[in-house]
Amino acid sequence: MKKKMTTVAFKGTQEQEAALAKVIDKYKNVKGALMPVLQEAQHIYGYLPIQVQKMVADGLGASLSEIYGITTFYSQFVLNPKGEIAVAVCMGTACYVRISL
Repeated sequence: MKKKMTTVAFKGTQEQEAALAKVIDKYKNVKGALMPVLQEAQHIYGYLPIQVQKMVADGLGASLSEIYGITTFYSQFVLNPKGEIAVAVCMGTACYVRISL
């Protein structure tokens, strides 16, 4: 299933940006550090909007298409912010079959 980009306006804070800059500096010269940086970026922001992906790409000297490819390939990365209320719908057999006694 293709991931869709968010239409919610990005509202990052200066503290979040400073924390991401620290993470990028920590991993800047480490080979294969893209995944840990993206994981920590998602931990900081709660999701990975395109603005954060651009910051990571610029900081690590990677292309935005490479970052976007990774974030859309792995299911652990979320491109949309989580809502205030979580709604779950059960589609399993146990949820819609009623046993009459």
